[in-house]
Amino acid sequence: MQLDDWMHQEPRRFEYFHRLMGYIMLSLVLVVYHQTVPDTSYQIFIPFLLVLLLLLSPKLSQWLTYRYNSNIKRNVFFIIDVAVVSVMLAAVHLDLVLSFLGLSALLYTAISNKISFLMTTLASLIGTTVFYLSAILVFGLGNYFEQSSSELTILGFICLMMYFGVGSFYQSGRVQYMTKKKNHYFDQMNRYMEFANQLSRYAPVQLWQSIMKGESEAKIEYKRKKLTIFFSDIQGFTELSETLIPDDLAFLLNDYLSHMTEIAKKYEATVDKFMGDAILIFFGDPNSEGVEQDAKNCLEMALAMRQQMKLLRERWVKMGYPPLHIRMGISTGYCHVGNYGANHRMAYTIVGRDANLAARLQSAAEVDEILISDDTHNLIKNDYLCAPKKPIFLKGIKAPVRTWQVMERYAFQKVEYQRWFDYEYKGFHLLLNLDEVQNFDYPNLIEVLERMIKRIETQQKLTNSQGIVKLKLEDEVIETVPPETIR
Repeated sequence: MQLDDWMHQEPRRFEYFHRLMGYIMLSLVLVVYHQTVPDTSYQIFIPFLLVLLLLLSPKLSQWLTYRYNSNIKRNVFFIIDVAVVSVMLAAVHLDLVLSFLGLSALLYTAISNKISFLMTTLASLIGTTVFYLSAILVFGLGNYFEQSSSELTILGFICLMMYFGVGSFYQSGRVQYMTKKKNHYFDQMNRYMEFANQLSRYAPVQLWQSIMKGESEAKIEYKRKKLTIFFSDIQGFTELSETLIPDDLAFLLNDYLSHMTEIAKKYEATVDKFMGDAILIFFGDPNSEGVEQDAKNCLEMALAMRQQMKLLRERWVKMGYPPLHIRMGISTGYCHVGNYGANHRMAYTIVGRDANLAARLQSAAEVDEILISDDTHNLIKNDYLCAPKKPIFLKGIKAPVRTWQVMERYAFQKVEYQRWFDYEYKGFHLLLNLDEVQNFDYPNLIEVLERMIKRIETQQKLTNSQGIVKLKLEDEVIETVPPETIR
């Protein structure tokens, strides 16, 4: 167990250990070769060279890793191993068995260390050069490709099998260790993702995604942006809570909030908070499609919520609950949005006049009414049919607030609902701006337009097709034509 831990925790130590093992085997083979083959002299000094390389290799490995990287280090040591084997092959005069075993060990080293083909080719050229230099300058050009003795053959195969076995044992153990570690990290990642998903339910999904992607940080900061704010609550829910048991009250509230939240999610709204049956939602941060489109998305969401509430109300009535209705207020303006609180506990929310205005509009709205501010109306009036309401005084706001009731989205051509008319043709000029007309002025406008229509119809009866005014019968002159002219 300790050997496995040592191998897995210190791969560089095993690399040194494996090289030490290979060099010892080479030294043993050369010593036996020196003792069993006549006319050998310098082969006995090669083990001393290998000991020197083993002593220098830790420092060299550390320097290469620090100066370059581990890949360069592996390539350099592979070239050194090729040079060592080349010297050994020159020392044994390319003994058939020993040459095969040495080349097999190099091939195994190249594969296990993932040496590239280009580097293998370069190392082969260097090894060939080292081989000929060693043969010419040190060991001489003797008889090559001779048969190995039985002692060298057995010893060589035993050394090669041990070299392969230790390396394969390490590789398989390393693979198992990494697989186990990967599975452990994968399980931990799934566990943390489950925790993150659970925690994300306590924060707006856009904020959570932004933090997970590294686009924002969980720190106290805020910014000023133009937002569209939505506020709604259930009419009479406080009184209803006094008559229902807690289980029924919790069912109604959770059923309502879950459906409204799904609609808000569909329109990519930022759900700020739930305050009992009240919902605070805004558009424009952290994601925005532009101020105008944010306002339109908010209106679409409000209409969808109102429609969904009709379905919920019908279902609740069938279940024996009283009919419930909602009121909604929407405003658009500049607010401060960001993280407020302390370093250990903060909340992502909005602060500003228009946030309070949306709440006040909701309080002033009628049952199932969507009441919007004048700034919001200016952004959506080309796509939604809205009815102006009398300016109202709201708590906390000094000046009267001009409000609009959202009716529906234009389903036909906009000309049927256009709010500005400017038509001029040959003595006729109509200029009408419905944005400046209050609902109590509509009867007067209709009366004036009806008088205009009657006057035009009277004028049409007084003129002929050429536009000439018709005369009365007594005004017409009858001319007598002489008979001779008729001929």
